[in-house]
Amino acid sequence: MDISDFIEQHVDPIVAEWVEFARSRLPSSGGLSFGELADHAKVLLVAVAADIRQAQGAARRHEKSQGNAPGNAPEITRIARDHAEQRFAQAFSLDQLVAEYRALRASVIRRWTQTQQEVDRGSLEELTRLGESLDQALTESTSLYAKHVDDARNLLLAVLGHDLRTPLGVVHLTANSLLRTDSLDGAQTKAVVRMLTSAERMKAMVNDILDFTQTALGIRLPVSPAPADVGEIAASVAEEVGILHPDSRLEVTREGDCTGNWDGTRVAQMLSNLVSNAVQHGDPSKPVIVRVTGEGEAVTVRVQNEGPHITAETWRTLFTPLRHASDAQKDRKAGSSGLGLGLYIAKEIAVAHGGSVDVSSEGPATTFCVRLPRPTFPA
Repeated sequence: MDISDFIEQHVDPIVAEWVEFARSRLPSSGGLSFGELADHAKVLLVAVAADIRQAQGAARRHEKSQGNAPGNAPEITRIARDHAEQRFAQAFSLDQLVAEYRALRASVIRRWTQTQQEVDRGSLEELTRLGESLDQALTESTSLYAKHVDDARNLLLAVLGHDLRTPLGVVHLTANSLLRTDSLDGAQTKAVVRMLTSAERMKAMVNDILDFTQTALGIRLPVSPAPADVGEIAASVAEEVGILHPDSRLEVTREGDCTGNWDGTRVAQMLSNLVSNAVQHGDPSKPVIVRVTGEGEAVTVRVQNEGPHITAETWRTLFTPLRHASDAQKDRKAGSSGLGLGLYIAKEIAVAHGGSVDVSSEGPATTFCVRLPRPTFPA
């Protein structure tokens, strides 16, 4: 009996075994009925059987084996995506979704092979067709499920960042007001300064969360270009970072014409992230050097610090969001959000201005180089 006929004749016991697996091995299935668990399994198996029956030439077989024919079985794709929607709504994890497909494949193969007296070339080809069909279903399901997870995470971050702004603004305003009074003693002043420093850190976290959420949705960071001087912005940023890091040494040099058409607020955010990163990871006994140079059609900013050499593993994910949060938590300083988003957002700001951010590491020195084109900001 070929595998497509076998699936159609034994679909009910296969589905029953699948449901039993879900009930015994997948915690999220505990409160679901048989129908809810088996909802898509039967129609998926019938669609897989129909797909296996379709003739295919060598070229088509090769394309499917390489994963280059995702639209070859639209019914399988539709069922798999519906299944992912259902499992996401039922709070299944991605691992549990994958486990379902693994169990379904194992059940079909085990039951079918028990009916085969011998294995020939045709049987192997049918097994291959079964694997291709189920792989297509699994790919479609996991892809849609992962997208739903990303969308839900981004929505949560956006709401969190937006709703934190108001109470954070109140804390910041109150701390500033207290510092302007003459009624605080030394201990109280230190306490208010700590409050203000914490508010600044939370502000950095909120800004990073909102910017990351926007870029994660595929939206370029909004910028409002206007005449600005990157040299002046760099000096102002260095002064602000120096206040938050009184033990650090910051040196700023300017050379050439550093004026152009940029969003000054965004450029300041970008440089603040880079300078804060240099202070956080650099040797505190060595200065952080910021060099701003106006040359021809662009202005470049180099932020250099001395410290541990960047490893090859770190280098590969240096601008990848949320990859360095654990390291930042170990030695987080004031002004750093600690979310592992600073370098990512700095690069996104440069890209939004038509520019770039590169990094080099030679010996103990690490240098981030920002290039901002001077011409009118691209549409």
